[in-house]
Amino acid sequence: MANYLTVVHECKDYPSWKKAYDAHASERAAAGLTELHVLREHDNANLVALMFGVVDVGRAKAFVTSSDLAAAMKSAGIVGNPKVRFRHGNYSRTSAPIAATMTLAVRDYETALKAYAMDAADRKGAGLTDLAVLQLDDDPNNLLIMWAVSDIARATAFFDSPALAAHMAKNAGVVGPPERHFWK
Repeated sequence: MANYLTVVHECKDYPSWKKAYDAHASERAAAGLTELHVLREHDNANLVALMFGVVDVGRAKAFVTSSDLAAAMKSAGIVGNPKVRFRHGNYSRTSAPIAATMTLAVRDYETALKAYAMDAADRKGAGLTDLAVLQLDDDPNNLLIMWAVSDIARATAFFDSPALAAHMAKNAGVVGPPERHFWK
């Protein structure tokens, strides 16, 4: 299992934010972060998701709580409070034009993994390719699941199906509604 940093935030203007983000690359590298994804939400191009590989969690935590990063984010036009999360787990990188993420709480991680394995064929039929199952460092029952998506309509139908909702509640022990996004 490897360590990851995920960040989701909204910016006022993506091109302006991206310029400021790119200018801060050396600071991220010095913190031991390796960029894996810079994604924009499918329906809101100013909602950005970032994913980094983390070499040294302590150094990365110091970076994300630094006044330098806070000032850089403010000048880049970040709106509201970013969701900054340290996670660990398994991730397979692939280039795909569309990705989907789901963040959810489960009663028990091992039970949820077994249930996730049960619907592998259904995910494949929905045009989803598994990329990641990551646990939140501070709460191992908080999961981020990521997929490459070949067809948003098929994936949406799968995610919205009553059968999946029943499976998630009964077999996976999902607590509360998951947060789902499509990214490009």
